[in-house]
Amino acid sequence: MDFAEVVRRRRMVRRYSDAPVKPGAVERIVDAARAAPSAGFSQGQRFVVVTAPALRRQVADEACDERAYVARGFHPWISGAPVLIVPCVRPDDYRERYAEPDKAGSAAPDDWEVPFWWVDGGAALMALLLAAVNEQLAAGFLAADGTALRRLLAIPADVAPLGVVTLGHPAADRRSSSLDRGRRPRTSVVHDDRWGQVPGS
Repeated sequence: MDFAEVVRRRRMVRRYSDAPVKPGAVERIVDAARAAPSAGFSQGQRFVVVTAPALRRQVADEACDERAYVARGFHPWISGAPVLIVPCVRPDDYRERYAEPDKAGSAAPDDWEVPFWWVDGGAALMALLLAAVNEQLAAGFLAADGTALRRLLAIPADVAPLGVVTLGHPAADRRSSSLDRGRRPRTSVVHDDRWGQVPGS
């Protein structure tokens, strides 16, 4: 699929059909996320792939409060997805990497104004979402209770889950009211040379 088409088709999907997702597709999607950039090639991203139905339901109920979502009139989103992927970051991978000799003189991770593990986690997440579209699948992302995710999925204390990605074949779902806002015009988000300089002016 053409990259521009992948980007255009990407959206957050909140309802899935019962069609199974082929393991090979999941592997390719996770490998795309693994290929995302990381500061100093620290490779601090981690992924937990959840396919067991009972465990998916536990994640939905205990980490994502799906019952409250359904009570608002929506279909089960998290438990209805055949695959859940929990992207995570391990900040100590960055501390360990930047303590190595070739990084002498670089700012220490704890002194970074923006901790790059969050940037890299976001890059991996976007790679994952785009790779799902490329596999003719749909994906969504939602915040989750990190403590519950750690308990349910045996995630170590030094690893921070970013949330939950739902993955599957899309089904007709209720349109999000957020889409009514539309996308901000290019002139309000892109600046040439200096802030406030409108592109092309």
